[in-house]
Amino acid sequence: MASFRKHANGSWEYRIRYKDKNSNKYKEKSKRGFKTKKEAQLAAAQIETDIEYYGFANDGKESISEYFSKWLEIYKKPNVKPITYSLQERNVRLNILPQWGNLKLKDITRTKYQKWINELRDKYSEGTVRRIHSIMNTALNDAVHEFRILRENPVTRIKIPKETKNNKEIKFFTVDQLEKFLNQVKEPQKNSKYKHSIQYGSDWITDR
Repeated sequence: MASFRKHANGSWEYRIRYKDKNSNKYKEKSKRGFKTKKEAQLAAAQIETDIEYYGFANDGKESISEYFSKWLEIYKKPNVKPITYSLQERNVRLNILPQWGNLKLKDITRTKYQKWINELRDKYSEGTVRRIHSIMNTALNDAVHEFRILRENPVTRIKIPKETKNNKEIKFFTVDQLEKFLNQVKEPQKNSKYKHSIQYGSDWITDR
């Protein structure tokens, strides 16, 4: 329940004492600087509504590294196969935490996240990036609906850049690779099934 106090400078403060549903401990939330008691009452009422629904007063203040440690241990490890857990834990440790681990949940924005996803596509295939995004999206959904420590998931409906013919790199033989290839195709072929196709490749290269 909220209490209110007027300070010597004429501003008002609210103070709320509540029981945290996650820790089961009593905590306090306060804020001062309101011009009128009515303003303080309206602000306190919103905080009390949030506490009643979410069970906490500070939206998304938990660090991402702490949250993922808890999420993996409580929600993933008991509910997925060991190999699946190992792959998810590895992606969290090697890809998600290096980028986001030092931030708080509330610091994740759609713009920052979309930029990161685009950068990942420069390093990994579309499928790999989708798997990393799936882990992040699921974890943040659980933060909203299961842990109830975040009001909304900021990474829903993110765009994953697709594979296109234009972004596939054309690779060529190095001089050493070409020399090795030509030496191999000049040797007698034990398996005649591949003899003509290899010889054709040799003729095509040496004619150019």
